[in-house]
Parts: sequence; C-alpha cells; structure tokens
Amino acid sequence: MPAQADIIVSSPDSTEVKLVVEAKLQVPDLQGTEHQFKNFMLQLRCPLGLLVTPQRVWVYLDRFTSYSEDSIERLGEFDITGLIKFQPPAPGGGAAFENAVQTWLEDDLASSALRGQVKDPKLLEIINHYILPAVETGIVRAAGPR
Repeated sequence: MPAQADIIVSSPDSTEVKLVVEAKLQVPDLQGTEHQFKNFMLQLRCPLGLLVTPQRVWVYLDRFTSYSEDSIERLGEFDITGLIKFQPPAPGGGAAFENAVQTWLEDDLASSALRGQVKDPKLLEIINHYILPAVETGIVRAAGPR
C-alpha cells in the first residue's frame, strides 16, 4: 500500500507543506515503508517527515539536492517509548494512535522537550531545530478522515 500522511502540518497562509507524519502501530518492513514514505515526501515537496510508532520515531529531512529519494536523509531513529500517551491497541487502534500522535505534536511536544522527558540529545536538537518550528508556525491537521 502506498505511503500517505496521517498528519500534515501546513503553512497557515499557503499550501506549503512543512511536515508530514505517518503514524503506524508497527513497521514490519522498514525498508519498504521508508521507500514509500520518501516518495510521498518528494511528491509533496515536503522538507520534513516523521514515521512514528508507539516506541520509535524516524526523522527524515529533504535536502532538496535532487528530485529523487537520495535527496532525503534519515536524520535518525529514536526511542520515544512513553512520550506519546497511548494505550496498547484495541480494534480501531490505528486511528486512536493517529489522534495520540496529533495531540503529542499540538500539545505535548514542547512541554515534554522542556521538562526533560526527551533523553536523547540528538532527538532534542531535531525537535528544537526542525519539528517545533514547523508545528509552531503551521497548522496541524489530520490528512484524512479517521
């Protein structure tokens, strides 16, 4: 199944996409999922992407050096266990996880970073330099119905 965003952060005064987020309960085929996600980022000309599970986040940055996947760099893979408030899934858990990730972006991210819940210094730097500016200056919304 082709990748698509579950959450999009766009500029409030244009159609510019600042951040795309794909929220998945699990990623059994990272290489395939990553390939599809990078292609989706290319289609939207989106500079920043997050692939999020309840335990991990992969962060991608398009350097805009070409019109291919090679232009998109994986900045890192990080353990985020406990940062997103989400209970183990029940039927329909995918939509509940998407909602939890959106709440994390809109409400919890700045406070968790400030309270020291983010232990990895590289992840904290990425949050402060890439993710928070996109979220704080954009509009966070679901990419489709849940």
